[in-house]
Amino acid sequence: MKELLKKFNWFEWGMILSVIGFTIYFTIIDKDNSIWYLFIDGMVAICGIFCVVLCAKGKKCQYIWGLFNVIGYIIVAFINRYYGEVMLNALYYLPSQFIGYYLWNKNMNDDKSLVKGKKLKIREIVLLAIVTSIGIFGYKLVLDCLGGVQTLLDSSSTILSVIANALMMLRYREQWLMWIIIDGVTVIMWLLVGDYIMVTMWAVYLVNAFYGYYNWSKIIKEN
Repeated sequence: MKELLKKFNWFEWGMILSVIGFTIYFTIIDKDNSIWYLFIDGMVAICGIFCVVLCAKGKKCQYIWGLFNVIGYIIVAFINRYYGEVMLNALYYLPSQFIGYYLWNKNMNDDKSLVKGKKLKIREIVLLAIVTSIGIFGYKLVLDCLGGVQTLLDSSSTILSVIANALMMLRYREQWLMWIIIDGVTVIMWLLVGDYIMVTMWAVYLVNAFYGYYNWSKIIKEN
């Protein structure tokens, strides 16, 4: 990890330090939430940004940071009644941290530094779009029955995340196009409940998603 930290470029450090800085700032000025909530909120943000930046670099150790991010995010989402996010993280993201690490570990380049990336074909992208649309509106009905809030946003974030995470585990570049949509939707969700630590985290995730698509395009070309 010490050697890896030296390999972050200025742009990656900019994203990491932005999240850390804003997390500290919003923690200090927050007078409404408990110290325990703010501690978990901050842990989620900091572990999350290391996770997504490492993922954009194609590093398998992103799953270690992702594990702690997921555990904390389950608690934060439950408190704010985003039940779709709770189920997504508890039932899917949590076990996928172990599955993803295993799959990536089997498909690293010979020097073991970068994962071997792939890209989808046009017909696969079209099929994926149809399945995603059906899933979003179907899951919205489930969340309505559970009494959730902002159920269309919650459903969109959840279904898109399920598919994007599957693409990530399978090493497809197009995961980043879906993360761009997910991150934008999730920024709006956390703005609506006024959690600015989460807003900052997801806003930087959005920037990183564009960077991830660019970086994975380079990885695929090199492969």
